[in-house]
Amino acid sequence: PDVTAPGVNVLAAYSMAASPTGFAVDKRHVPYYLESGTSMSCPHVSGVVGLIKKAHPDWSPAAIKSAIMTT
Repeated sequence: PDVTAPGVNVLAAYSMAASPTGFAVDKRHVPYYLESGTSMSCPHVSGVVGLIKKAHPDWSPAAIKSAIMTT
């Protein structure tokens, strides 16, 4: 990939709508469930792309990539 998002202690969370395991037989629900690790950076960068696209709908994918890579 051209854009990577390495990091340390990158956190992602999801709400009570999902169980901690995601299995149908798991009926537990917790207020927030945290995942930690560098693989959690992918949703964060995807969110950044969404925010940039919303703010600049006329930007091409190359322009968005350039904005991310130069900030």
